[in-house]
Amino acid sequence: MLRGDALRLRTIAAGGVLILVFIASAAYDGWRLHQQITLANERELGNLAKALSQEAARSLEAVDVLLRDTAVWYEGPRARHEPDAIAAALANRAVGVGQVSVLSIVDASGRQVARSRATGEPLADVSDRPYFIRQRERAVSGLFINEPIVTRTERIPALVLSRRLSGPSGEFDGVVTAIVTLHQIQAAYSALELGDASSLVLTLQDGTLVARQPPAPALEGSLKFPELAALKGGQLVDRSQSPIDGRTKLVVAVGVGSQPLILAVTRDEDEALRPWYDEMHSAVIRTVVLTLLVLLTIAGLLRQMRRLERGDAALRASEERYAMVMEAANEGHVEWNLKDSTVYPSERWCTLHGIELPARLASANELMRRLTLHPDDVAEVRTSVEDHLAGRTPSIEMEYRVRTPGGEWRWIHARGRRLADADGVPLRVFSSAIDVSERRRAAEERAQLEARLQQTQKLEALGTLAGGIAHDFNNILGAILGFGEMAQHRADEGTPIRRYIDRVMQSGARARLLVRRILDFSRNSVAERVPVNLQGVMDEVLAMLLPSLPSTVSVEVHLDAGTAAVIGDATQLYQVAMNLCTNAVQAIGDTGTVEVTLDRVELIEGRPLRHGHLQPGPHLRLAIGDSGPGITPEVLARMFDPFFTTKKVGEGTGLGLSVVHGIVSDLGGGIDVRGREPHGTVVTVWLPVGGEVAALALAGPADWPLGNGQSVMIVDDERPLLELAEELLASLGYEPVGYDSSEAALAAFEAEPGRFDAVITDLALPGMQGDEFADRLLQRRPGLPVLLMSGNLGPAVEERVLARGVRAVLHKPLGLQELAATLATILAPSR
Repeated sequence: MLRGDALRLRTIAAGGVLILVFIASAAYDGWRLHQQITLANERELGNLAKALSQEAARSLEAVDVLLRDTAVWYEGPRARHEPDAIAAALANRAVGVGQVSVLSIVDASGRQVARSRATGEPLADVSDRPYFIRQRERAVSGLFINEPIVTRTERIPALVLSRRLSGPSGEFDGVVTAIVTLHQIQAAYSALELGDASSLVLTLQDGTLVARQPPAPALEGSLKFPELAALKGGQLVDRSQSPIDGRTKLVVAVGVGSQPLILAVTRDEDEALRPWYDEMHSAVIRTVVLTLLVLLTIAGLLRQMRRLERGDAALRASEERYAMVMEAANEGHVEWNLKDSTVYPSERWCTLHGIELPARLASANELMRRLTLHPDDVAEVRTSVEDHLAGRTPSIEMEYRVRTPGGEWRWIHARGRRLADADGVPLRVFSSAIDVSERRRAAEERAQLEARLQQTQKLEALGTLAGGIAHDFNNILGAILGFGEMAQHRADEGTPIRRYIDRVMQSGARARLLVRRILDFSRNSVAERVPVNLQGVMDEVLAMLLPSLPSTVSVEVHLDAGTAAVIGDATQLYQVAMNLCTNAVQAIGDTGTVEVTLDRVELIEGRPLRHGHLQPGPHLRLAIGDSGPGITPEVLARMFDPFFTTKKVGEGTGLGLSVVHGIVSDLGGGIDVRGREPHGTVVTVWLPVGGEVAALALAGPADWPLGNGQSVMIVDDERPLLELAEELLASLGYEPVGYDSSEAALAAFEAEPGRFDAVITDLALPGMQGDEFADRLLQRRPGLPVLLMSGNLGPAVEERVLARGVRAVLHKPLGLQELAATLATILAPSR
């Protein structure tokens, strides 16, 4: 804006200077023209005055010659004649000088002696006339011209020219006079065409008006021009105000020969300068017109400048908006001129590509040398550009990586189009680039999240399937383990039948553990969360594991967790430790080392792991390493998948590590797997510290509590399990009453509500579910001890049924000791 203001001021100043130049030029031309016209008028008037003066001088010279000749004649001896003879002689002499009206001789006393012609007036006494007095007193020598007077000879205004007459002894003898009437003088000049604004003035030497053309009879002889009296000789040029009309006159005055007369030619100054006025009027008009044109030009320029400024402002605003949009879009731009192979990159483009903006125009090869493209992307970038330049693709659309000054790889998404001539030959390429590193990282993270989601969904589907299988398998195991346990107690020690039953029970226990793992995997098993001393759990695991290991396998133990506790279930933590230790022993084969380390670590900040992300705070770190061959990347990617195993058929289920992963994730921990130098694998489990608790001592076996004939209703749609429950309860001293449907059991209860001391019902029943059946019983008889059985019960359902009045929840397959303890507990008040 300041630049525009300065340009406007300079334009206005230039216009003002131009106008001043026009005005100054017109003024100078006017001054020069004024000088020229003035000089021309002065020259013209001067030439005219000189010519008229010379003519007047010749006329007066003729009169003077006449007077001298007459004086010589009269003073001679022959001139003393009679008056008539003198008059005749005068007449003869005056004939040759037409401008003389009367030629007279005046004697010494002032009386006229004779005249050249009769005028009708008597000879007069002129002794009082100035010319007589001046001649008599010798005030002048030679010719004397009297100021205009009314002569006594003709009684008309005239000039009287006189010369002195002398006697023989030189005494004054009179005057010879010649009368030149003003009318004659006026008539001599009347033929001159001087113009309306010009005049001719004939004065005496003192400025007294003698004659004027145009005539002014009333002023002749009475009006004086004192400024003309200053003329002493030569020519006088002056400006003066006319006493006649009051206008300023241009006056040129010259003397009339040697006579005491002045002839002046005057012209009105306004008339003399009329051409100058006309020219100046035109010049003023021209100057005004030029000034207006200059002003209009300046106004047009200023308007055009304002339009240009508005256009520039709009362009700048557009460029600023474009720059802001480009900045907001985080885009860089580059133009490639294919004719001279020069490249015009923007600052943002250079920043995105990790190079400095060139100080001069760079060639395409020079710019490419500055870039560090990822080796895997060079061929793709070259192919994309060449295909578009060849017209095989409508535009350039590619993504590539460039190395930043910090050494990181940045993803760039580039778009471009070529500009071709009429023949299709490419001339320029325009391209834009944006940083898509965040988008690529987000896409990778999204892909990982989707993979995790798919994995989670797969695990959930497998968990649902496993839960259903476990439920049905629990029903089968329940009958096997229940009747087997009863048979085991009735068989004598050392007999073959007892040995057979023990093997059956061992296999059943293994099957029960497998079902528990399946339930843990499906996250439907019930686990009470309490502070658990992890070091005490590790002591139990090692006490169980070490005696079964061969002597070629060594175990290095470093337990330094103290009383640090984990909020969880002791059985689940036992499973985690036992599974990891068992896998480590199996990985080393017959010979090797297993290292078990447990310590406490304080995390200052969060830490991402291969499986999970740790939050800042205190953690327990359980690291179990082996000296085996290690884990391949393929196995590392799938080792926690359910049913994935590298063992031979029949040696592994593929559920151990998946159960470990599920338990650790539920407890808010994480798992990391890495190689061990020089070979082997280290699996590290991180669990958040939830408090401090001492390790519990192992409890010994206790006697089973027995019943006292209490009536217990049993409801289960599986007849084998129903019969087993009746046998178990009967063996414990209770009176069991079994029903295979909830409807039949409800009818029996409603018939005799006080008959039953307790009720044991399965959750999954056809028709009326076990929890609904329990609600109906408790509505009819509040406080009734009700137990709920299930092989696949989630924590939410367990909390809900306990809140609605169910005393306890039993998990299938039922154990005789667990059933006896639970019944004894809920029937204790009545007992």
